[in-house]
Amino acid sequence: MSTENRKQEHIELALMQQFQGPLTTLLEDVTLIHNALPNVSYEKIDTSVTFLGFKLSAPVIISGMTGGTGKAYELNKRLAQVAEEFRIALGVGSQRAMVEDPSLINTYRVVRDVAPSIPIISNIGFAQLKKLSLEQIENIVTSIEANALAVHLNPAQELVQPEGDKDFEDIINIIEMLEHRLKVPIIIKEVGNGLSKEVVEALYAIGIKIYDTAGAGGTNWVKIELMRAVKSGKTLTLHGEPFIVWGIPTAISICEARAVSNEIIVIGSGGIRTGVDIAKAIALGADLVGVAQPLLRSIMIDSGKEYISLLITQLKMAMALTGARSVEELKSIPVVVLGKLAQWICARKLRLRNIHAYIHCCINI
Repeated sequence: MSTENRKQEHIELALMQQFQGPLTTLLEDVTLIHNALPNVSYEKIDTSVTFLGFKLSAPVIISGMTGGTGKAYELNKRLAQVAEEFRIALGVGSQRAMVEDPSLINTYRVVRDVAPSIPIISNIGFAQLKKLSLEQIENIVTSIEANALAVHLNPAQELVQPEGDKDFEDIINIIEMLEHRLKVPIIIKEVGNGLSKEVVEALYAIGIKIYDTAGAGGTNWVKIELMRAVKSGKTLTLHGEPFIVWGIPTAISICEARAVSNEIIVIGSGGIRTGVDIAKAIALGADLVGVAQPLLRSIMIDSGKEYISLLITQLKMAMALTGARSVEELKSIPVVVLGKLAQWICARKLRLRNIHAYIHCCINI
């Protein structure tokens, strides 16, 4: 199957609710402490943040989802319209398709044409890095005038994908070379299985400063690839089924990444659905969040603007009810962490940025 056809199939399957989970984000283990006497004015609450040199109206990135198909052109156009209107960041889906077929560049380029004043994030898979020249990678960025390059790490997806790349050796050396030679920063991004402290430590050591957790709890690309394998008559499904529940939930991955350094930028993504989810992610250690599947569903029915407006309204309400006047203050509001998330934080001895996070560390044997 061509890359273009695969991308179209990915869009169709990702829109289906059956390919969400089954693991949860574990954000349900986080409770924001209600402040019945908040000394704030709702109208004065500031949700703005600075990212990649741009001032955003809210700590939200539209995660890279699509590109490389005729249908993706229209979807990216709509996503860019929403991002530009609300002044939030926007990523494109994997640009592998346009490398293989340059005639598809316009399906990605449309985002910059429609959204000239927001940060745009390019995207390529880590497994493809060994096959591309520096010139090709630079073209991925410059062709859409991107402000950063997301290198997505998706080994679980590649291993179960019928056409997947399975050679992951020496990728970190290529990433290090790109970090030194590209004119834009690199964002390391998972695709639904989360980033661990060890992975972030290894990449931080070579200079990478921005990490997108994309943890378990949202779109499950292993399930999607297994369905594609079934449809194509492949027997690979027997090998891949146990990995439907493989991965690091989003809340845990935020804590894992943040424990490495307070100097890095952490984007909490994977199953972010509401403004309260955004507030919880930031209180745990994220600087921004990424949203994808629910926005794509909204875009399909021409309600993308309403969905982003709802997210920002809910975020402001959560900030008001915790007494946070700004996103910076939200990072240090009192929170209680219980359940599996608390046990994981304690077992891994993770240091959180938020000194007002109360972790229940009793582990039942």
